[in-house]
Amino acid sequence: MEGRVATGPPERPAGVRQQRKRQTRQALLGAARRVLERRGMGGLTTREVAAEAGVAAGTFFVHFPDLNTLVETLLDEHVGQALDRALRTLSDDGDLVARLVHVAAELYASYDREPELSRQYISASLFHHHPDGPAERRMAEFREWVSGEFARAAEAGAVPPLDPLLGFTSYFSLYFGVLVAGLRGELDREAQLAVLDAALRRLVGGGGPGGGGRAAREGRTA
Repeated sequence: MEGRVATGPPERPAGVRQQRKRQTRQALLGAARRVLERRGMGGLTTREVAAEAGVAAGTFFVHFPDLNTLVETLLDEHVGQALDRALRTLSDDGDLVARLVHVAAELYASYDREPELSRQYISASLFHHHPDGPAERRMAEFREWVSGEFARAAEAGAVPPLDPLLGFTSYFSLYFGVLVAGLRGELDREAQLAVLDAALRRLVGGGGPGGGGRAAREGRTA
């Protein structure tokens, strides 16, 4: 029986194709970072990113539906790395506020390392709502963790009962407002953490670092 004659290039194994796809995606993300650093959001185009990455212009849309999703992905990677560092170094001994401030401190530090890129990331993704996008998934995970912290602290009697979702919303609002103030140069790191700590302790009814509560405050001022 005669053998079959190949009529085209050999097909790459699925594992190789997936690896090349991941490499191209990472090349596009790296290219976008460089373009953002040089030209800002006003100079960021799909064609510019593709050219910087050394791929065809249409390849961009194989990996990202639009520029905002790409920038959102950059922000997600940035935040994800910071959260991983924060949770790895989180002490089990801290009270609720100390734990929440510790996580915020690592996030603030990550933004401070690249302040201009951070402003670009946040401005591009702030009003870009993609239900299945990386920012939404990351926010859902973060919401679950913060809500769990509030719930556990309440169960232990360390703070008054507070709806966990309300706790998360209050925390995130404070965190984000302080973040923006830092990026605008209105607060340095020490001031950022002091403002966040004081506001959170007022929210949960605690005193200074380490606890205290209303009774302790009244005892000190009586």
